[in-house]
Amino acid sequence: MKNILFLLSLYSSLLHAQQGVGTPVPQETFHVNGTMQITNSMKVGGNAYTKGSPGLPDQILKSNGPNEAASWEPVAGEVPKATGTVIVVDGEYIVAQEITVQMSADFSGKAGDYTFTEPICNLTDEIVDNENAYIGTNATNSFKVSANGIYQINMNVQLATNFGGSPVVGIWNNTKGKWIARVNDYFAAPTNKLQTYTLITAIPMSASDTFSFRVANLSDYIVKKSSEDKTGSGSITQISLKRLR
Repeated sequence: MKNILFLLSLYSSLLHAQQGVGTPVPQETFHVNGTMQITNSMKVGGNAYTKGSPGLPDQILKSNGPNEAASWEPVAGEVPKATGTVIVVDGEYIVAQEITVQMSADFSGKAGDYTFTEPICNLTDEIVDNENAYIGTNATNSFKVSANGIYQINMNVQLATNFGGSPVVGIWNNTKGKWIARVNDYFAAPTNKLQTYTLITAIPMSASDTFSFRVANLSDYIVKKSSEDKTGSGSITQISLKRLR
């Protein structure tokens, strides 16, 4: 009977002992000092009475900190939830700041010179403004960027003005009082007919400055909301900004 009790006691202690492979002093319940090969699924979580989870295809194993089981997570589970494009900056996933706006009505601008610029008014139809950084009214527009970086600019602006002019369309730095990106094309359409100006570029922008979408021209002009002809009509003036890095 003594032998049986001794064996039962030894068996119980072995069941609860730390086990080591390649180490005489295991640091955890099961300690492998070396490489390990798993030729089938690996289950994590569960408890003493239930199986863990093998995860789903394309999921990654995420640490949940000390004394917590790791868990399988989709890669997207590590990505911020805001609307927009995911980019990686300094090893971190972020949603790039984006602004896309269209016009709610035409805007009639006044003649001046190239130092007299006007914010494009009625640029109020917000498609995307995922950081609530844009303000557009029937009297002005302005925006800020949330971080220093390189930003892609896409401006498609349809104008009506006098033949032979050279309107300027672009982004104005309100803080420093100067253009930072612009297109300046000869207006070849007949007077008061339509011509479309397109600006596609990428520029550095600072979070400490305020910016606006503007036009300057030597003659009165109209920025058109929609393009219209016998085939119908649709929005034509659209401006987008997106952080690249």
